[in-house]
Amino acid sequence: MSTKNSNFFSRDCMVQALIQLLKTKSLSNITITELTERAGVSRMTYYRNYHSLDEIFSSYLKDLVESYRQDVATWPDKGNYNDSRNMLHCYEYFNHYKEFIACLVQTGLGHLLLQALDSYILDTYYTEDKGQDFYYTLRAFSGSLYNIYVTWILEDSKESAEEIVSIICKIYS
Repeated sequence: MSTKNSNFFSRDCMVQALIQLLKTKSLSNITITELTERAGVSRMTYYRNYHSLDEIFSSYLKDLVESYRQDVATWPDKGNYNDSRNMLHCYEYFNHYKEFIACLVQTGLGHLLLQALDSYILDTYYTEDKGQDFYYTLRAFSGSLYNIYVTWILEDSKESAEEIVSIICKIYS
């Protein structure tokens, strides 16, 4: 296994181990030793990749968003920020990581997802020539996507992604 793949595997193991540990104790009560033992990695591997337990979440989220960006970059047309295709893709993509995101929110780090979503939407759709009204529209939009998504996953995703997107489209029509 290459060093890059080995590093990615180790980081993924630490994310999964942290999620499992957080099912029984708070983030502040988890030790590095517990985490590395559960993940099957050395303490050196932990310290080579992170400075804190919070950084495990922020780093993994950054990787998820970057992967999402690369996925969407292959589309011939990015569409409008509030079209159903974009929202459905977003909800379906991040729904694969709902256990991680629920853990992020329940640990008090949900703001990291909101910041990542906000940054993605602004980077993708905003330019200064579109003005402040559009800037605040995008900020409000990312906030509503975040709040609806968090509510949806914390309530066990009773509706399908299509149903949630339909609700959002009604709000923004």
